[in-house]
Amino acid sequence: MTRRTKVGIGIDVGSSGVQLAVLRTGKTGIAVDCVDSRSLPHDAVVEGTVMDSQLVCDKISELLQEHKLRGKPVALSVAGRRVMIKRISTEEMSDEELKSAILFEAKSNLPFDLSEVSLDFAKLGQDSESGRMDVLLVAAKNDRVFDAVEPIAWAGARPTILEAEPFALQAALSEAGYLDENLVVAAIQIGFQSTDVTTFDHAQFESTRSFNIGGKSYVEGLMREQGIPFDKATALLGKSQHSEEEREAVLAVARRVAEKIAEQIERGLPSHFGAIADHPVDRVVLCGGGAHLPLLEASLRTRLGCEVETANPFRNLELKSGSAGDAPPENAPQYTAAIGLALRALTDDHFGFNLLLPQDRPGARTASYAGAGTIVPIVGISAVILGMAIAHIAQENQLTDLNRQLAEVKSEADVYRDKIALVEDLTAKRADVSARIDVISDLDKNRFARIKLLQLVNDALPELTWITSLAEVQTPRGPGMNVAGVTSSNLKVSQLMSNLLKVEGVRGVDLLVSEQGMIADVAVTNFTLQCGYPGLGLSPKTQPKPENLLAKGAAALKAKRKAEDELKKETSK
Repeated sequence: MTRRTKVGIGIDVGSSGVQLAVLRTGKTGIAVDCVDSRSLPHDAVVEGTVMDSQLVCDKISELLQEHKLRGKPVALSVAGRRVMIKRISTEEMSDEELKSAILFEAKSNLPFDLSEVSLDFAKLGQDSESGRMDVLLVAAKNDRVFDAVEPIAWAGARPTILEAEPFALQAALSEAGYLDENLVVAAIQIGFQSTDVTTFDHAQFESTRSFNIGGKSYVEGLMREQGIPFDKATALLGKSQHSEEEREAVLAVARRVAEKIAEQIERGLPSHFGAIADHPVDRVVLCGGGAHLPLLEASLRTRLGCEVETANPFRNLELKSGSAGDAPPENAPQYTAAIGLALRALTDDHFGFNLLLPQDRPGARTASYAGAGTIVPIVGISAVILGMAIAHIAQENQLTDLNRQLAEVKSEADVYRDKIALVEDLTAKRADVSARIDVISDLDKNRFARIKLLQLVNDALPELTWITSLAEVQTPRGPGMNVAGVTSSNLKVSQLMSNLLKVEGVRGVDLLVSEQGMIADVAVTNFTLQCGYPGLGLSPKTQPKPENLLAKGAAALKAKRKAEDELKKETSK
């Protein structure tokens, strides 16, 4: 039976603000009870991590108190690289069998120990010919779950659903009619610090990708263009009316940044955009607080070559005065995730997951009964004594039966000794074949590791930086890589190191070599970085012996000083 409650509350904590959406079951459908938001300083939430818990708690508490929602159950989300979504293909099995097998599948497909993550899963389609089925596995590290839930709980709400943001968007866009069953649709959630692109094929989740670019790039461009501080640049971007000089400055920055965002999306999703796309996107829907950034919609339409529209998550919901009906149209896209979360809390009509820790999910706790404190111990002790007596008698009878059965088995074993030897020989051969298959499976599991390695290095490259070599090595932190290249300055090297450190799974980045050089009378910086990446899956057995670049660099400096000393001696003569 479909679950449907009277009220659904969704809270979306973004990098620039907190959005609240409250939905109710109306007479003819779902009605918007209220939507509201509070803005946050740009450094309160950085890349999904709450840096100022007290400030975020205060903003959420204001919303809850103003709308009398303290103590109410709420749905919230976790987004970007903080959530892992894997599509797994497995043999056909029942729900109970899948519950037992999913832990093994998760252990094989997630780069973390299972004790470190909270996960949920759901069965997708099944191929009637092959008998295999697809399972969607969604997981988040326990510390990420705690970071998402803690501000909500401290503010006075009761988290009951922690959804992965792509599925909150799926609920909102599906309810609003944007996900066509015959089209491939891309939902682009544009935040202040990052942009997430989620694709849906025939109204079902297909893939998601996060990019480190968003509205902040517009602000930083205005700071450089106008020579103004961060707060003034933010205010200038958000103004509805500009002077002629301000308008020209905003448009100049918007042209560059909008084109850069569109280019990164096209390059980052080659299977959906570009001339060689095998699953081309038919429609793009812009969501989030950056959906109305200047020239962005036009740049995406030109670059991606498909229909682009701005999301209005309220369009198929009942509106009343004082709710979303009074919100400016330009603010509608920023409530898309919050509306989706409220829908998930209101009804289970929409596909989704719950990443709360198992003990915190609804129904995890057993009920306690008043008045049982005195009776239960007495009844319990009596039951234990009686159970021990019954168990002793039963075990005596079982032991007698087992001795009799053992004698029968031994006599049968003498008759079938030759057949038993044959079975043991076949078992040994089967184990040998299984070991060989495991080796092949291990090699197959890592075949895309190098492609992933090249992709993450490419995404982290700053401007005017080129890679000359990329080598797999064994680092002090486990498997990793040496990245050698050339750039325009040491600042670019520092920026590259910072970008690599932001990649999920990277375990430290060390600068091994940095030296000045010349290319066609232009001063450049040659560099070599060592990056630990244990989760990449590269096999240490196939990796070459790591070269001690630190020792090599020290020897080179020693040789240079020796040559300088000899030159000084020759000059003094």
